[in-house]
Amino acid sequence: MSIMNQKGFSIIEITIGLLILTLVLAGFNGIFGLVFDTDHKMEEQKNMARIHDSMRTYLSVNAYVPCPDTDGDGLENRSVSSGVEVCVDREGTLPFNDLGVPEKDAWGNPYYYRVHQRAESSTYVNDSCEPASVLGKAGTRSQADMWLCPDTNIYYCADITASSNCNDVCSSTCTNTTDPRPTTNVTLPPFFHLATPPFGGVSGSLNIIVNDENGNQKSEGVVATVVSWGANGKEVNRDNCTGGTSDEMENCDDDRVFVDTQTGENRDFVTWVTVNQAKVAIIGTGEFR
Repeated sequence: MSIMNQKGFSIIEITIGLLILTLVLAGFNGIFGLVFDTDHKMEEQKNMARIHDSMRTYLSVNAYVPCPDTDGDGLENRSVSSGVEVCVDREGTLPFNDLGVPEKDAWGNPYYYRVHQRAESSTYVNDSCEPASVLGKAGTRSQADMWLCPDTNIYYCADITASSNCNDVCSSTCTNTTDPRPTTNVTLPPFFHLATPPFGGVSGSLNIIVNDENGNQKSEGVVATVVSWGANGKEVNRDNCTGGTSDEMENCDDDRVFVDTQTGENRDFVTWVTVNQAKVAIIGTGEFR
């Protein structure tokens, strides 16, 4: 058979073949993309659990929650105001070196970290009747609204002039001259107490709010929250809060409301610490009485 009689592929056949190959590769890319995204989400769930555990451990050891990192070195940033150490800012990145956790999430983006806004104020951060006191680190303690019932030796956070106060549950006159903490190291943490709101009917002021996807509150008395911006974190984050879902917009809009989403392709990942979790973390250390 001569070379002239051999048949090859026509231009149309080659075009169809390339089209089929493109479709097959696109399908594989889609599958690999889904696997890749799923792996990252599973990794981030583990990261969030690790961060939450590390914050609880940090509380147990140090008796306070760290402030945000505002200069990128992985350490909390504080300043001194009226002899009290306060947070430089209510928001920043996670102090990963303080906590011993990864600097970045599964997609390579820094974690966003937001704490109770009153942690910036020397008036509130060391006040035992303020949720922000979970972030108190050093300085003079305030106990203006911390009242002791002599009959039961139980402390209450209440406005003694209000209609509902310590005297409503105590047969003797309540006093606020006794420091509920051990007498040593009174200028060091913990500055919060078992009576720190939320406690009973007292919810506390300006707490961070974490809702579920349906708008229902998930936790009460949140004082610190950590956010991973998820798969699209390079596009939708605190510095560029546009183009995401309504839940993503809620998480990056600079207010104190966050949404813990459990579904969605680009969902954020959120973990947090509450006042009650802080109490549990150090209740066995003997720092409360």
